[in-house]
Amino acid sequence: MKKQLGNGSTDPRIVARVSTETQRYIAQAAELTGVTLSQFVIESSMSRAERVIDQMTRIKVTVETGNRMLNLMDRKPRKPRSSKLIQDALDYKETIDASETYTDSKET
Repeated sequence: MKKQLGNGSTDPRIVARVSTETQRYIAQAAELTGVTLSQFVIESSMSRAERVIDQMTRIKVTVETGNRMLNLMDRKPRKPRSSKLIQDALDYKETIDASETYTDSKET
């Protein structure tokens, strides 16, 4: 159950202290766009948040790079040339198999 806030709302609040000049400036922009100050701040923040999240979570590549990546993924895997690399891979597989067996036996 959500805790009700003093004003009867159950939604969380964001509070920011700004100078009088900044508040007037933002309020003017809100008025010019026909929305309340709160709506303006929320819409502006959401728009910026979407841009930041998009920039930080997407990997952008050129068409050429994308095609090279797809071609590499479509290729049949080659056997490693290094015997050390092969042994490391086998050791890792053994470790994973052993940990799965250990986990399975603990759950029983």
